[in-house]
Amino acid sequence: MKKRPLSIVIITIVYFLEPIGNLMQATFINDLPFFGEYGILSRLLWTDWVILGLFPVVAVGIYKVRKWGWYLFICFSAMLISYNLFVYYFLNPNYYFETILFFILIITGISAFFFRKHVYAPYFNPRLRWWETAARYRVILDTTILTSDGAKECKVLDISDTGCFVNDNEELTEANHVWLRINCKEVEINCFGKVVRKSGPKEKYAGYGIMFQDMPKETKKKIRHLIWSLERLEYEDRKDVIPASEIPKDFYERNYNLLNQTVFRIRSSLKHAFNFA
Repeated sequence: MKKRPLSIVIITIVYFLEPIGNLMQATFINDLPFFGEYGILSRLLWTDWVILGLFPVVAVGIYKVRKWGWYLFICFSAMLISYNLFVYYFLNPNYYFETILFFILIITGISAFFFRKHVYAPYFNPRLRWWETAARYRVILDTTILTSDGAKECKVLDISDTGCFVNDNEELTEANHVWLRINCKEVEINCFGKVVRKSGPKEKYAGYGIMFQDMPKETKKKIRHLIWSLERLEYEDRKDVIPASEIPKDFYERNYNLLNQTVFRIRSSLKHAFNFA
């Protein structure tokens, strides 16, 4: 499974939690309770609520890695610095200048991080968002290609939910359409595809890249369950060769609902983060 850079995930989480952190900081500095008639929530200005409400919006922009998210983050950072200086000089004398300075340095540091070329480039160039490309798993599956010239036996060498690569030595014409019959654990996956590329002379295996097209609901379900089963084996996509014997025999009957997917991705992301650390 492709993962966003850890730095993006961490900054996103920090900005989602920042409203709670700001409120806790305000209760400590002003020596006020959190709730109640004299609590900090009853003393917030409308501008404070706007700032607190913008934190999660900015977090979404950071996580989505889009051009508007980068501009929103930079503008919000400038607004935060200006607003905190305004609060310090005109609204709340209880704040220490050192606290404001420390906060400004943190915001400036994070902003400087986003001005680094390798960080901001994916926000403006979709091709650099490598985690958005479909995960492709290297697994060898018996396959039959049906063309106007008849049936040809070959093997799938890698597969994703959008296409596959087959090691067919026969000549296929790019942009032509073919019918694929992929066999996996006695489950037959029949799908229509378009030949989109031929392997180059420097590639290890000769063959063709085929993009799936016009798949009926049942075929999409089979492909999706196969990909999810491969994902759960936790091999590194595009690198490790997955033995077909490790694919569960009942992969098509397994319940891969949204809750299961979410729990798995959270667990996988946490595991990746701790391994990274």
